[in-house]
Amino acid sequence: MDEPAGIYVHVPFCRARCAYCDFAVVVGKDGLADAWLDGVLRELERRADGVAGPVTTVHLGGGTPSRLAPRLVADLLAGIDRRVGIAAGAEIALEANPEDVTRERLAGWRAAGVTRLVVGVQSTAERGIRALGRRAPAGEGPRALRLARAAGFRSLGADLVIGWAGQEDRELDADLDLVIGEGADHVSCYMLEVDGDAPLARRIRRGERPGPDPDRAADLYWRAADRLEAAGLPAYEISNFARPGHESRHNLRYWTDAPYLGLGPAAASYLAGERWTNPRGLADWLAMLRGAAPAPPPEPYDPDRRVGEALVFGLRRIAGVDLARLAARHGADPVERRRPVLAGAAREGLLVLSGNDARLTRRGRLVADEVFVDLL
Repeated sequence: MDEPAGIYVHVPFCRARCAYCDFAVVVGKDGLADAWLDGVLRELERRADGVAGPVTTVHLGGGTPSRLAPRLVADLLAGIDRRVGIAAGAEIALEANPEDVTRERLAGWRAAGVTRLVVGVQSTAERGIRALGRRAPAGEGPRALRLARAAGFRSLGADLVIGWAGQEDRELDADLDLVIGEGADHVSCYMLEVDGDAPLARRIRRGERPGPDPDRAADLYWRAADRLEAAGLPAYEISNFARPGHESRHNLRYWTDAPYLGLGPAAASYLAGERWTNPRGLADWLAMLRGAAPAPPPEPYDPDRRVGEALVFGLRRIAGVDLARLAARHGADPVERRRPVLAGAAREGLLVLSGNDARLTRRGRLVADEVFVDLL
């Protein structure tokens, strides 16, 4: 319990499910927000003794955290601070859908303690909005980002989805013009995923909708990466670009084998070497808190599995992984057993391996899964 932890809070509420979304959400249930908050604080009370505080990051993800009224965000953060403490200068992030963003809500979230706002722009093209199955008009993203910039958050992020079927260079350029022009401090460029259980993925597999072209998606990715770097937002992770000092400190926990507690339905935790994941459904999670359903058992600590996971997550960082640090934490044997895999990837030009430093090459960033599958 020496290393300060972070806290992830899963907010499951959404106005509608986007076609590309495979997250744990509930639609039209905002009236349960008070019951959800009560559950989050009860879960925190049960888990607090295992959390090294004060915590240095709190991340509200979802779902759609911006469905929460500012008073609920304030009550949530006050409860966390009261039970485990929130460190001075902590990163407190909230993800927002554009249609929820108003001057009043922005001011309320800031007053509640939010320091980092992430706006889910996804696309500024009407064709992109339709391709992704989003409900808000394309103009909502630019409007929300401009209001958020004016609100004065310490750090402002924007999410984009690239590689949807038929996306043209000019459409990606319009997205990049917006996030760069509005002074976003952090930009996430997520490649459209079609191998999950999202409605769009199912339609593509059934042949009802065209799927992304991998080669075209790769071209768009490098177009975005090069433009963002030229604008002062270099990549620090495969999908994430930031001005220096604006990297997501919470997400870096996942990529650097650092501890975090997950609260809410479907939230995952990693504390003292153990992992567990909450029930996915809101009703099932609430039943667990009432004692009507069993809590998920933690996975027992397995150094070999932890090293594999730490390599997969850590190699997503552009800086890569320090193998000596990993060996000091989990033991040398599971690290050394993977050196042949790393060396093979290096021979194929997918990885740079220099002593104890391992990192993906530019080519390796787009075919990272080919490396990762043999490391687990």
